[in-house]
Amino acid sequence: MLLADKHNLQQELKLNLLHIEEKELNYYTQNCYTVGTQAALLAGFAFAGLVEVDDTLSDESRLSAHLAMQMGWSVSCVVALCLEIMALVKAMQLSIMGPGLALRGPEGSMTRAVLIMRSEWLVLQRYFYMGLVVFHIATCLYVWNHWREEVGAFVTVVIAFASAWIASSAMASASTLSPSPAFS
Repeated sequence: MLLADKHNLQQELKLNLLHIEEKELNYYTQNCYTVGTQAALLAGFAFAGLVEVDDTLSDESRLSAHLAMQMGWSVSCVVALCLEIMALVKAMQLSIMGPGLALRGPEGSMTRAVLIMRSEWLVLQRYFYMGLVVFHIATCLYVWNHWREEVGAFVTVVIAFASAWIASSAMASASTLSPSPAFS
């Protein structure tokens, strides 16, 4: 009787742990959907920046003066596009393959899927945030290239303050909302 109770208690513990891991798997899957959507939006903006903007300049002196800025803008659009597409692909892979492993894998696959999604989530965040930073750089270069210097300076200052606010807000949220080490 005691051995049966012990076995029953172990099974209940495994089931409770599985429910907790399922919630964590759903958490990461939903986050992947959200970040993937935002990455697709930013990739679309970066692509539109490349194909929709008329960057032909009629004034020969202006062309030579802004050639480096045009190249920097074009390269930053391409880099932002690539980083956001990398984030999008990573989000898609995680949101499909993580739950697939948890559902169809051998025993212990739920734990493995959660651990993989947890570590790959950090990679996904890096791609997304690096793409966001490069997107802001492309925006600054676009303004400097197509408008007067005063406008370029003003927009650059606004973007710098907005980027600083985004970074400080993200770090504050991460430190405030992250679980204490006792719960990790």
